[in-house]
Amino acid sequence: MMIMRRHHSWSISIKLWFAMTLLILAVLGGLGFTLTWLFGDFYLQQKLNSLRSEAVEISAQLASVPNWSGRLNLLESLKLTSGTQLVLLDPQGNIIVLAGSISQKGSQNTIEWYPRSLLGGSLNGLSRDLRPSDFFTEDYLAQVLSGQTISIKALPINGGAQAMLLAATPVGLNPVKGVVLLGSSPIPIQESIATFRRLILYASLIAVFLATVVSLIFAQHVTRPLGLMQRGASRMAKGDFLPIQGVTSKDEIGELAEALNWMGESLKNHMAWLSQEKNLLQGIVESISDAVVMLSIDGSILYANDSAKALWQENEIVVQERKTQIVTILQAMAVRENQSENFEVVTIGIQVLQIVMAPMSENEGIRGHVAVLRDVTASLRAEKNRREFLASVTHELRTPLHLIQGYLEAIQDEVIPKDQSEEYIDLVLEEAKRLARLVQELQEINWLERGQVMQPTAINMENFMLELDHRFQGRAQELGVKLEVSKGFGELYADQDRILQVFINLLDNALSHTPSGKTVRVFMLEEQNEMRLVVQDEGEGIPKEALPYIFDRFFRVNKARTRKDGGMGLGLAIVRQIVEAHGGNVRVESDMGRGTAFWISLPRL
Repeated sequence: MMIMRRHHSWSISIKLWFAMTLLILAVLGGLGFTLTWLFGDFYLQQKLNSLRSEAVEISAQLASVPNWSGRLNLLESLKLTSGTQLVLLDPQGNIIVLAGSISQKGSQNTIEWYPRSLLGGSLNGLSRDLRPSDFFTEDYLAQVLSGQTISIKALPINGGAQAMLLAATPVGLNPVKGVVLLGSSPIPIQESIATFRRLILYASLIAVFLATVVSLIFAQHVTRPLGLMQRGASRMAKGDFLPIQGVTSKDEIGELAEALNWMGESLKNHMAWLSQEKNLLQGIVESISDAVVMLSIDGSILYANDSAKALWQENEIVVQERKTQIVTILQAMAVRENQSENFEVVTIGIQVLQIVMAPMSENEGIRGHVAVLRDVTASLRAEKNRREFLASVTHELRTPLHLIQGYLEAIQDEVIPKDQSEEYIDLVLEEAKRLARLVQELQEINWLERGQVMQPTAINMENFMLELDHRFQGRAQELGVKLEVSKGFGELYADQDRILQVFINLLDNALSHTPSGKTVRVFMLEEQNEMRLVVQDEGEGIPKEALPYIFDRFFRVNKARTRKDGGMGLGLAIVRQIVEAHGGNVRVESDMGRGTAFWISLPRL
């Protein structure tokens, strides 16, 4: 199961906290900017409206007085709003009266009279504070003389002073007797706005801090179940399907946790089922005696059971060539167009394999192939041995029967002279005895193959070896062969008659195939759990290619030898059957021209 690599990134709680903080900052910042802007504009407009109302009121009072002396007396009795300066202009724009001060600390009832001075002429090149008349241009004067009351947000002069709020209205109409000009500094309003902005800033900082703490706690509270589910999902990806604990909410997150737990339980059951199915299938495949090989679409081996590994001898040094041959054959079968008849019988060395291949199909196409290889060498060899056995038995029976029949018919027809009939009768008798021995040996092989129970007894090996020496010394002397039988020791628990038959067959062969003047030896080796008996000769030896078949029935190394000299090829087969019936084994070692040795291993008990 593949798990995606985690990259370094912010956690969900940090992202949620950061988003909420940015949202609060944006909302409070936008709200503060909007409020201060609206607040400043509102208060400036309120101040202009107040100046306008005050100017209209003063103008009305001045217009009700018929002369200028009365008007000046009236102005001295007026109380202007703090921070407001009044300038009375004549219709030509000349300052007549200047009352009040822009500064809130200045005198409010001080009136200065400027008879017939020009507009702005009072500066006379000397430095002084700015007045409302400094911002009152001829265009504004023309508008007021036309009967309009105007409000002005005056910009700084020469870029070096502050702005001023102005209101101008005419005194009287038709004709206009003068202009009332009121001015006020926006500094108090700006200070109020600055104070308000500081309050907004402090409130925003406190709100952001509180919101940050609350949002962080909220984010951790929200993301904690997500973290638990993430760790639970990671465990499930690794095969640990324990349920997720600690998520108790009843909202969508709680439902997601329940869904993950249900999914984990379902995956656990499904994985257990898949594991059981896999073990069952693997057990079936591994228990099959036939070789099973799974190939990918490109021909590489995906799976091979133990029988397949044994088939190409995976533990052997020379495995590569044999394995390559088998894989090459399977790859050639995999690319055939007709997959429904993918059957073949091939021969590799002395082994015959029967191969059946089938494709592993999926929705997308063929994913690979499964091949079953059966070693039919043994069955073919068994069938061949059966036919050869029947042919050999038939041949071995037919020859002596034909001889017996021929000699008897010759004697009956008096073709053979009477003085020679005794000699031919001896020949017939000899063939009859040979036929009887053949039948007897076949019966013994059949008796041993049926697993007849032996009758083991304690054999004194010293007496047994002496008996062998006495039995075969006479024949050895006749053949001119030296027979050396070592002294025996210990006891062997076995069927003495059958063990004696083993050595009779082995020594008979050894003496028959050893030239005159050579030696035949019989000796024994005793080990902890078994006893080894060896019959060794110095004869012509057995060819290497004949060694695997030396214990087969009716097998003769030299087929050119007569049956009288070479026997019928059943002696060594009987030897192997007797030894194996005792739970032992027999093997042969031979070197052409130097002799042969038969090793018999028998368990002591």
